[in-house]
Amino acid sequence: MYNTLIRNILRFIVLLVVQVLVFDNLGFGTYIHPYVYVLFVLLLPFDTPRWRLLIYGFLLGIAVDIFNGTPGLNAAATVFLAFMRPYIIGITTRKSDIEDKNAPSVTEMGLQWFAIYALLLILLHNLVLFWLEAFSIKLLGLILAETLLSAPVTLLLIIIIIYIFKPVKK
Repeated sequence: MYNTLIRNILRFIVLLVVQVLVFDNLGFGTYIHPYVYVLFVLLLPFDTPRWRLLIYGFLLGIAVDIFNGTPGLNAAATVFLAFMRPYIIGITTRKSDIEDKNAPSVTEMGLQWFAIYALLLILLHNLVLFWLEAFSIKLLGLILAETLLSAPVTLLLIIIIIYIFKPVKK
């Protein structure tokens, strides 16, 4: 239990720092904004209670907001991601498929499942984030463009991060 707690605290800190110091300062173009910090919520164990998911999502999102000067935008989008996570897991898997699994990871569930699961949640996160940022239905085209261009880039970067830090099997 303590091992999982320490791993999650380190993951939280590392993803926050990488997001704020690296990805928020890279120029991917006008419409591409990768948000790799969502990986923290994506990799939480299957048995994480919903209330904890929401708290973790809020804490991570508000931390990004504090560093970026965005008043609650990332917090709202990440809480929405955390709220939708159990439903997306339910849609993409059967209960019997996750009974003996610990967490939604590439190692546990396979790359194809993880990519679909992560992409759906990233799309939802980005849609909420960009809509709140624009806060106008008149900018729906821009919101959709940013969402549809940022999500695959975010997914690709997340998969690269997973494979870089993938535990070596003994």
